[in-house]
Order: sequence, then structure tokens, then C-alpha cells
Amino acid sequence: MSKKKHFQKQKPPEKLDGTEIEGLIIGHYGTNVLVKNANNENIRCHLRKNMEACIPGDRILYRMQNNEGIVIQILPRDALFYRVDRNKQKLIAANVDAIIIVTAPPPLLSLTLLDSYLIASEYVKIKPVILLNKIDLLSEKELKEIKEYLAFYEKIGYSLIYSSIFLENGLTPLSNLLKDKTSVLVGASGVGKSSIIAALTESQHIMIGETSAHGGLGKHTTTTTHLYHLPSGGNLIDSPGVREFTLWHLPPEDIMDCFIEFKPYSGFCKFRNCSHQSEPDCEILKAIDEGKIAPSRYQNYLKLLK
Repeated sequence: MSKKKHFQKQKPPEKLDGTEIEGLIIGHYGTNVLVKNANNENIRCHLRKNMEACIPGDRILYRMQNNEGIVIQILPRDALFYRVDRNKQKLIAANVDAIIIVTAPPPLLSLTLLDSYLIASEYVKIKPVILLNKIDLLSEKELKEIKEYLAFYEKIGYSLIYSSIFLENGLTPLSNLLKDKTSVLVGASGVGKSSIIAALTESQHIMIGETSAHGGLGKHTTTTTHLYHLPSGGNLIDSPGVREFTLWHLPPEDIMDCFIEFKPYSGFCKFRNCSHQSEPDCEILKAIDEGKIAPSRYQNYLKLLK
């Protein structure tokens, strides 16, 4: 399956007459979008019937007609992050430079969900960053243990950031990373995405919930994707929390390719069609035995293949 097939097919652009205004979509509400133009004005625009889907981060052209905005054209996208649910593509954010995968201390910390997001990020070639939030809930010993637990991700090249809105300078590393970029926050409900945005945007109102008492799972507080401008520079897109991020639309070979630490060993097994599960002289299994591939990552690879 070609990666290009997952991108929204663009219809032939409407003929332009010079009255169009360029804008940035910051919110999507059914058949309407909220657009910010070069004058920093927020304009509510209608989407024409049968127009292709557009999302926060999209650059568009619109016209004013009878004091209302009408979206005319979506400009070419540099990057598109999406998920697939029940054979339907659900767009999340466009033209993003980084995907910030937000997690939090157990029970919210899920390596399976984390790896799913990492695979999806690798597949669309957008830089992922792992953010462990709410570290104020951890003792020094617990924080040290979790850092050791996640150390393999740093070892294979992923950036890890630790944050808390309740600690002095607890968001400084994240703020520095986000400056002058367009990034999207993803992760499970309850990990603190909305609280992070509320703190970083200072004055913009964000709905914030609490972690559910039932099983420690987070409550959904974000129901639509929205783009916020950061006072320090850059844009940050919030997205609804999910409890799983399915990858069933990806072929097994693409999932394999997106486990970046597998690459030095794939293709060198004894058998050309090696499944990397029980075959003799499998270089992947050998690398696990030698500590070059984390067993937890390998187990998640097997889960994702199913």
C-alpha cells in the first residue's frame, strides 16, 4: 500500500479571481472552520458541499461573500498526521513539524500506545518527541526508575522531555522545543495535554478535566482539534485523547521499517521471508539477546502485527 494513498486527494482548484485571502485554519466545527488571516483576525468560514476535508494547520484561500467567509482552496500540505478508525481516515493536523507524544506516570503510561504513535510518526516522516508529563506526582526514586525504563528510547535516537505545570520551569524544555514550530500534542486522555496548552498560551481558555477514578483512565476534555498560537512563537495543536491508536492499515513490512532500531538487522536473516519470531539465525532475535533491541519494543512489534 503506497504511503501517498493515505493523503487526502485534492480536487482540481477552483479558478481564482484575485479576491481570495490566505488564512490558517485554527479550528474545525462540522461544516465551518475558524480561520486566522494575516491581520490576526479570526474569521468563521463555511466549507462548500463536497469539499475535501480540512483541518487545523491547513493553509487555505477564502473569499468574503455577504459578510461570510467561504473556503475556496486548500493550499498544498507539507505534512499530514492522521489515524485510521474502522477503515476511515481521520485527519488530525496538517503542516506540522513535530508530534509531541504526551504520556504520564502509571497507570496512564502505555508503551504499546507510545510505540503506536512512534510508528505512525515514522510512517509519515514527522519528527516525534516523547513527553512524560506530571512528573510532580513522582518521588525522586520513582522518576529515576521511569527514566531508566524509558532510556532505551533515547538510546535509539528519540528525544525525551520531562514536564510538569506545577514545578518551576517545568515547561521550559518543552517551550524551547516548540518555539517557531507547528507541533501537535497527541496521547491518551488525562495525560495533561489541555493543561499544558493552558499554561503555555497563558490567556486562552481551555477545558480541563480530571483523571477518572475508574481505572485511572483520563476523561476526554478535548473533543475537537484546535490550533493555538504560543506567545513565545510557534503554534501548538491540541487533539482529542485516545486509548488506542490502531495501525491495521499499514502493511507488516511498513510496520517493521518504522521500528528504527530494527533497520541495521532486517534483511540479514538466514531466511529471506523471516518473520523474526522463531526462525533459526534470525538477526532480530539475535539483537534482542545481545541487548541491542529492547524486549518490550519487540513484544509491541508482535502486538502491532496482529
